[in-house]
Amino acid sequence: MSDLFQYRPLFNVEILIDYYLSEEVGLFQNTSDNPMEDVLAQQMNRYRIDRDFRIVPTADTLSVLRDYRLQFKRNNSGFFVSGQATSIGGGSFTPFTAMNEAFSLRFAVYLENPYFYNFTNLRLESDLDDKDRFVYYFSNRANNVDGGVRYLTLPIRDFDSTYAYEASELFIDTSDPLNPAMFEAIENNGPGVFNNANWRQIFTGVNPLSQFVTNDDRIVLRPFSFKHDVESVGAEFLQFQINDIQGTLVKTLNYRTPEAGIPLRFCELDLIDLAPGYYQMVVQDALANPLPELSLTFFIDNVLSQERPFAIIECFHEPEGSLGAYRWLDQNNQNGLLFPEYTLRWKNRSTWWRYYHEESPNLVSPVLQNLDPIPNTPNNRILISTTPLALTQVGREIPVTYGNGDLGLFPNPDIQMIYPENGRIFSELDMGGGFGPPV
Repeated sequence: MSDLFQYRPLFNVEILIDYYLSEEVGLFQNTSDNPMEDVLAQQMNRYRIDRDFRIVPTADTLSVLRDYRLQFKRNNSGFFVSGQATSIGGGSFTPFTAMNEAFSLRFAVYLENPYFYNFTNLRLESDLDDKDRFVYYFSNRANNVDGGVRYLTLPIRDFDSTYAYEASELFIDTSDPLNPAMFEAIENNGPGVFNNANWRQIFTGVNPLSQFVTNDDRIVLRPFSFKHDVESVGAEFLQFQINDIQGTLVKTLNYRTPEAGIPLRFCELDLIDLAPGYYQMVVQDALANPLPELSLTFFIDNVLSQERPFAIIECFHEPEGSLGAYRWLDQNNQNGLLFPEYTLRWKNRSTWWRYYHEESPNLVSPVLQNLDPIPNTPNNRILISTTPLALTQVGREIPVTYGNGDLGLFPNPDIQMIYPENGRIFSELDMGGGFGPPV
């Protein structure tokens, strides 16, 4: 009887935040008595995701968990789902309750740390004030396996000349598939052609590169009924095609102005007959011309649209095994448990570091320079990093040599003190001269 009711893991979600878990080689002495591997292990042992996130199954998921005798469990780095299982021999197990139907499990992620946007490279654009309209969406349909890691995020794109990049955002140059290169924006730029002066390469020589959360993972959160602004296209007829996460057309809506010659301003979408979930909306005019400016990728759910979680994690089960490396069961071995591990990873933010002195400091540093090199000018007392530096909990050495030959280390900035300014993002430290901005 005990063999029938063993609980075995179904899948695991690991959530990594590079601010706490940075693998930047330059941060570590990597000596024989303090190897980098040991420091990284110590960081992981101290890591607790509940400092930043509260993760809970949605109400409908709780019902599914009960139906399939599954359990949701949090751990220091994320969560996992396990279920009652029975042995099929050879150390393998299969679910005690057969999973012959397709279903998904959804988990709402609520932000607990008010400084999360400061130390991760999420966009700080003006629409951040309206961030309750957006939600980050992650799923095991991402089809983003890199270096054996099953990411729940969409693949980081190559450079996009039509996109307005914000400082700290990323792209991956895949022109040489054997040696992909990751670039980080040092300042806002675009749309426009690539300009090397706006970027710096990071993780040089690393292959495979990690896949991080990007703006492509952000969608809109809506209730089942909502208005969609269409005034910009000046059309008297519009057709809305709603596709599910697999691209299957599930609903078509037609809208026509009640009075000829007067274009539509808003369309009221009633999607109450659809199941909660992820959808993509395509809009076209009377001549079937697509109108991409009206397209929308969204998640509909009345409860979640009111609660406004920071993110939604959705994990699907397909009994025929179509999810490939992301599937939970081995259809070729009596539906044996495969226990896939999924990963979400947030890149830590890079900022320009400014040190405000009361007077121009008499020192030199390989990583700092005077904001204004001309002596006795107001900004000559301000030191600034020669390049953006990634914020990390472990801290980095900022070496200085004073005029008398003494050596010293400058402090790292607090994550509370970041300032977008003129297309760049700054961290500031008071070294006796207060704070900025520079004059």
